Amino acid sequence: MPRPDNSSETLLKELLKSDLHLSAHAVFQDAMPRSISGADLRPDYIIKDGEDLYLVEVKNYATEQSLSRLALLKQLQKDGGKDIKYVLAAKNIPATISDMAQRIGVILLQLPLNVPVNASDDEGRITTENAWKVVTAILSKELTSIKGISSRTGVSYGWAHRISNRLMARGIAEKFNDQIRIVNHAKLINMAALERPMIGMNRGIVWTGYAASHDAAAGLTRSLEKSGIQFAFTGFTAASIYTASAIRHDSVYLYLKDERDRSLLKSNEVRNLRGIKVHVYLPDRDVFTDSRKTDDIRVVSKGQSLLDMAGFGRSGGDLALEMAKKYASIVDSN
Repeated sequence: MPRPDNSSETLLKELLKSDLHLSAHAVFQDAMPRSISGADLRPDYIIKDGEDLYLVEVKNYATEQSLSRLALLKQLQKDGGKDIKYVLAAKNIPATISDMAQRIGVILLQLPLNVPVNASDDEGRITTENAWKVVTAILSKELTSIKGISSRTGVSYGWAHRISNRLMARGIAEKFNDQIRIVNHAKLINMAALERPMIGMNRGIVWTGYAASHDAAAGLTRSLEKSGIQFAFTGFTAASIYTASAIRHDSVYLYLKDERDRSLLKSNEVRNLRGIKVHVYLPDRDVFTDSRKTDDIRVVSKGQSLLDMAGFGRSGGDLALEMAKKYASIVDSN
């Protein structure tokens, strides 16, 4: 986050200390706690007050993305982090964000509208909808030109050039003559995981009566299509289809456009189900238009599947890296 001027930042710090009810001995520090791996995911402020440590994100508008960054930090804790508090301070906080914050244990602070924050949530990101189109266009070819990226994705030449430069500046891509290619797939996956963790879109688990994950995904595809709602399977479910890998037999992973449609995932006549689990997610972009039916299961596109697998962090990292390296050869067709 670009820092406000000194007087504005002083005011903001005092507000944070006051709203968090910190002692007079509370201090702002630079060092991340040693117990957190993945320290590149740094919050805007780190406050030490006695034995307690506060990791604070400051935004003009609280979003699922900003909340999920804190949730991922919490997930990365090696020892449980009992003395670490996670805080999201924002001028505008939607009710849905309040509910999510309470559920995952993040403290919310309402900032006055007249306090300068100067947050730029999308600055430098490679996982926004159009930015990721550029990333996957580069992955699709061993070498490609900026003009080719623009033509295949429909994004402007200027935007394709901007994202390509962003990737090169981070050591993810490099230029070869007038063309560009991805050279560090691991860094790409790590950056995607930090920017867009899937935990921020999770809406819980629904148990089903299915005994096998493929049967669950295929059966739910049939029933949800009959209901006429928008859905697509993602995560390990989609990735296992694209890579022909047999993994995560106990769960399936599903995007629903409307959270209220969760009730359609199991019969109201059946109680105490303990079969395959459905992990339900609400998308932050259009994941349905490019979805496709494969092996009787409707799944997100391979580009969306790759992004989502990266967003699972450690649990999905190996498979995401495999997908990235083999991306050009993965078939993405109906």
